[in-house]
Amino acid sequence: MKLYQLILTDTELSYENYSEDFTIGIFASREEAKRTAKYYLQNVKGFSEYPCTYRIEEKEVIRAEHLPETVWIIQGYDENEDLDEINILESDCFLTKQQALQELDRLQKLYQRENWCINRWNIGECHWKEGFCRV
Repeated sequence: MKLYQLILTDTELSYENYSEDFTIGIFASREEAKRTAKYYLQNVKGFSEYPCTYRIEEKEVIRAEHLPETVWIIQGYDENEDLDEINILESDCFLTKQQALQELDRLQKLYQRENWCINRWNIGECHWKEGFCRV
């Protein structure tokens, strides 16, 4: 089973080897992710004011037989001197935290990253609803 991760990028704040990304959510269909992206780019503070683009990444749900309400995703990353997240490694989706923890153990043996986290995502729930502002 596939899900679709929507990521918006502030292109002015991105540079070589770094992308200023905002993960908006995980969606059941590519079309739902695309509609959400268009809404954010036209209506949400920051995303509508600055040059932002979007991309939709396909995510496999491991061992899923039906559409789940919630999934878990692992991220590993390093930080540069400006504390920006770089060298980001991201897993597919897992149905339970226990499955994600098992995969985290495997990934930590394969890849060296300064930081690791496991995030829970509710399918269809949007993040960054208030947008962002630059300071």
